[in-house]
Amino acid sequence: MTERVFNFASLGSIVLGVSLPAGSVRVQVLDSLSAARVVVRTEDTAGPAADAVNRTRSTQTGQGFGIEVPELPGNVMTQSVSGNRIVQNFGTVTGSVTGMTIINGRIVTGGASTMQVASPIEVTVSLPSGSCLAVVSQSADAVVYGNLDRMEFRSVSGDLDVAGVRRLRATTTSGDIRVHLVTEQISADSVSGDIEVDLYDGHQATLETTSGDIQARATRTASGRISASSVSGDVRLSDARHLSVSATSVSGRVRNG
Repeated sequence: MTERVFNFASLGSIVLGVSLPAGSVRVQVLDSLSAARVVVRTEDTAGPAADAVNRTRSTQTGQGFGIEVPELPGNVMTQSVSGNRIVQNFGTVTGSVTGMTIINGRIVTGGASTMQVASPIEVTVSLPSGSCLAVVSQSADAVVYGNLDRMEFRSVSGDLDVAGVRRLRATTTSGDIRVHLVTEQISADSVSGDIEVDLYDGHQATLETTSGDIQARATRTASGRISASSVSGDVRLSDARHLSVSATSVSGRVRNG
């Protein structure tokens, strides 16, 4: 295993940005925590993933901090197991991968002769309450336990799962966006992923997707406007009749109950 640990000297809530091309980000927001901590790790002891962990950079500007994990070189595939699925992410591939067979991380038949298989990179974040977070990735998933003040998420194929946030802006191409509680404002945009808000208690929501489904439930104390639109996906808004609602879908079903 290769691991880097970043302990931040500043006490209290911070603004943290994490750049991770592929892998996973796990975040805990704790009331009892006085200073932020970030751990970047991979199961590999050598190779491109281990090199990326060792070359991870930390920057600081006032109460703003950044963690940047470099992108893996071309012809590297990361492979992990998620439930009953095998998740594979490729960097820039040179040559054909048709008929490729991999055993213990080595290409034994077919495919690009120089392709390597690396373990995924995991970023574990511990934040004091009241902190803000930004995650930028190509295919990294992000899961947040606890309540953030503000969050921004930008990814191509990564999923986002947030327990609670005051303000959220999330953009992804094929990943899903799931939020359990929004207390003020949300802007979520996906092309083919689903958008789900368990409890919307804010005053402004914009939910847009092309082929994914949208589902949101408003609380009695929610106010203002909620806009939900999809081209071919279903849109379902619950307990939102007391709000100013715009819910549309070209070919999917729309329910506002």
